[in-house]
Amino acid sequence: MPSNVVLLVLRLVVGGNLAWLHGWDKLHHFAAKASSYPDPLGLGSKYSLVLAVAGEFFAAILMATGFLSRIAAFFVSVTTALTLFWVLHGTPWKAREVWELYFAASMTILLLGSGRFSLDSLVWKKLGKGGGKSTAPAKR
Repeated sequence: MPSNVVLLVLRLVVGGNLAWLHGWDKLHHFAAKASSYPDPLGLGSKYSLVLAVAGEFFAAILMATGFLSRIAAFFVSVTTALTLFWVLHGTPWKAREVWELYFAASMTILLLGSGRFSLDSLVWKKLGKGGGKSTAPAKR
C-alpha cells in the first residue's frame, strides 16, 4: 500500500478520533470543566483546559485534514505527552493505552509529513512550491 494512502488513513483516523472523542467533549463542556481540569504546567485549570482543547480539538482537525499538519501534529504530540506523563502518571497501562497510540501516531505525522493526499500538498502545489512530497520511505 502506498505510503501516501497510509498517511491519509492515519491522519483521518487519529485526528478524527482525537477531535471527536476527546477534544469535542472538552470544548462542549468547557465551562463545567474549567475550574477542575488538571493543571500539569501550573498555568491554572482554565488555561490548561484551553491548551488541551487547542491540542485535542483544533490541532487534531488540522492534522486530520492535512492542513499545517506538521505544526498540528507537534501540538497534538505535546498535548498527548502531557496527558501521558503528567495527568495519567501512575495510572494502569490500560488507562494510558489510547494516549500512547495518539502520541505515536502524531509523532509519525510530525516526522513523515502529511503525504500527497492533504491540504498542505494542495496548497503548496497551487503556490508552485512542489506539493505531494513526503519524507516517508520510498516504495521499492
